[in-house]
Amino acid sequence: MNKELLELLDSINDKKAEVKKLVAENKLDEAKKAKDELKEMQDKFDLLKDLDDEKVDDMKGKASAKTVKKVGGDVAAKEFADAARRGFHVENALSSGIREGSDPDGGYIVPEDIRTKINDWKQSEFSLESLISVEPVTTNKGGRTYEKKSDSQPFQDIDEGEALEEMDTPEFERVSYTIGDRGGWLPLTNDLLNDTDQNITNRITKWIARKSNATSNAKVITLINQKAATEIEMLDDVKKALIVTLGSAYMNAAQILTNDDGLLFLSTLKDNNGRELLQPNPLEPMKMYLSVGPIKVPLVWVPNKVIPSDVTTKGKRKIPIIPADFKEAFKKYDRQKVSLLASNIAVAGSLNAFTQNLTLIRAIERNDFKVLDKDAYTNLKMVIDDASVTGES
Repeated sequence: MNKELLELLDSINDKKAEVKKLVAENKLDEAKKAKDELKEMQDKFDLLKDLDDEKVDDMKGKASAKTVKKVGGDVAAKEFADAARRGFHVENALSSGIREGSDPDGGYIVPEDIRTKINDWKQSEFSLESLISVEPVTTNKGGRTYEKKSDSQPFQDIDEGEALEEMDTPEFERVSYTIGDRGGWLPLTNDLLNDTDQNITNRITKWIARKSNATSNAKVITLINQKAATEIEMLDDVKKALIVTLGSAYMNAAQILTNDDGLLFLSTLKDNNGRELLQPNPLEPMKMYLSVGPIKVPLVWVPNKVIPSDVTTKGKRKIPIIPADFKEAFKKYDRQKVSLLASNIAVAGSLNAFTQNLTLIRAIERNDFKVLDKDAYTNLKMVIDDASVTGES
């Protein structure tokens, strides 16, 4: 193939790229005009190529080594030209060349479907704070006064005209709180904030909200574990915890908190008539209740990652089973919900927002978590064979 044809072939490829670019930019009129020019160039190439082929036939057997080296022989040249006209390449025609498998050889010109929109993986989340009492407060410390629990004594019998006896008096106690600060900071480059097409501040806000929820969960679990866990092996032990340990004072508002393992285990239990003890709430099918003797107790289950089970080396799994009136048992004193502050002049650690062109974001929340009534909950661990539990989160 002569030099003129090779240059024309390069022009044809450039024109094809131009047509594609105009279409991508929705410049259809210009794209149609460019396509007409492309057709004229291809027609010119075909005419010149036919003349060149005739010349090659006349000089059969006398092709120069330079031409053979360039295009790999007459057959290769014809396949290459035909492929160019059809819009695809023949791999057998060239041992190397323009190909998308190698970035320098052509991969750089192949568009990739990369999108900057931030997607979210589905994750299981749960807020243990939704189970407990939350009281907003306006000071950094304080207390609430309660009458001490005691058994009321009956009045003494007196005869007519007899003097009354002094009766016992109530005693009081105080539950105190001290607000603590929790939080952190993170840097963002201003280049990122200016150049990204995503709402990165909204994304950071969601991220911080999840960290706040994780903090609350950790605090509530710490409160639960202030009471040492009692290991049990039968559902009757749960029944006793509800009816006797919590008793009538808390049983009506009691719930059973467990995890995914606990849900699976409880779903296998049946009564003597083969009826499952775990049943959906008719009004809210996604909520369950457990038949524990004569009572039905709402079940709350959380992901294993929130409250994990304990797995022993002896092939046992210890599943959290926590019967409680959570509103009475635990309380959060909330002085300040998560507060965000952004600054482009602040200094944090070794970072200087002003000199390094950064924005520093600070998140702070202020609160205290307390066990309000230790009698309102009990901490149990159902010990089962590990092989009977297959669902793990």
